Amino acid sequence: MSEPMMKEPISRRTFLKLAAGSTAGALLFHFPFQASAAEETAKSLEIIPCALSALPAAEASAKSSPLVKGSYEDILRLAGTIRNSSLKSAVLSMIHNPRPTFMENYSSSARIQQTYNKLVERKLADPSKISAETLFPPLSASLQPFMTAPGSGYMSHHPYPGGLATHVCSNLHITAGICRTYKDVFGYDVDYDTAMAGQALHDIEKPYVFQWQKDGSSRKEYTLAGQGAHHVLSIAESMTRGIPPEVVVAQACAHGAPSNPKDETDVVGWIKAAALIAGKDPVRAGYLRKDGEGLPVPHKQEGYIVHLGDHDWVLTSPASQKSIAILKNTASSLYGIHADKNPEAFNRFRNYVGSQVSFMYINHLSSFPHGEEQIEALVRKIIIKD
Repeated sequence: MSEPMMKEPISRRTFLKLAAGSTAGALLFHFPFQASAAEETAKSLEIIPCALSALPAAEASAKSSPLVKGSYEDILRLAGTIRNSSLKSAVLSMIHNPRPTFMENYSSSARIQQTYNKLVERKLADPSKISAETLFPPLSASLQPFMTAPGSGYMSHHPYPGGLATHVCSNLHITAGICRTYKDVFGYDVDYDTAMAGQALHDIEKPYVFQWQKDGSSRKEYTLAGQGAHHVLSIAESMTRGIPPEVVVAQACAHGAPSNPKDETDVVGWIKAAALIAGKDPVRAGYLRKDGEGLPVPHKQEGYIVHLGDHDWVLTSPASQKSIAILKNTASSLYGIHADKNPEAFNRFRNYVGSQVSFMYINHLSSFPHGEEQIEALVRKIIIKD
């Protein structure tokens, strides 16, 4: 196996220092923080109040949110900075319509079973974690748009309607900031198009995987090739849509860079699983080197940059979990909604609050003295009791 590009993996601490040292950190949010005045916060966030009895369903919550709409528009703007016109067009097309086109090859359960069996045989699927029946989520005639999907599973990062938009928007800003930082500090240009396209597409099938359920929760995600299935399915869709191999490889590195032989083997496994699903030969297509056991050499820096840019979850996962705990108390004290007794009502409540202001902002307010009081005041601005 070839020597990896970096002898040691980049640590999370190094990543955070890098983000802090560039303009990326300052661009994570589109609104000013008002730590001590909930009323001014409400004004700055352009909150649209909603009656408790009229709380919209998940997708409608995202569509009503200036935060989500602004993040989605920013994604389109940043994707529009990709210089190669054909790549830019392909990326924008996938964002506008993330429907999994690889599913056109899976019209029968027999075909799905055949692919599943191959995944199991090649140790790319664990039968204790995923079955042929759960390999692919159900696909209805209409799939939710990119803008309304959550950022991840229901207790992970940005798990509210529109969370995918805020997550990818943040990641694109970080990725662009890293590209600028390398230019400013080291004096050379990385392949900006590859890094930005890989980042823009890294979660492209989350609208498919995390479909909203009737009770206001999102569909359970299963494990494929050692990762949440969305990762492999997103890579498979990029392969199916003809995204250039260097971008597919960079996208595959979002969940792990080839910093050592073990980590490279993980990335290779994700690519193999995606290629099997997409019906591609990963070597012939240029995703893997000739022996099929490693990434093309020399390793490109853009994959590492996509991996660094996808570290939004380091903060946002615990921030979401803490915010949800606070909102359970808030829902109970203000509206008598008990999450354990009426989970559907609570899900609708937390989905609407999260989509309007984000769990990041709730978590930010909670770090100040009397933070929970400020959060209650903010929630009152968002939701009017009937």
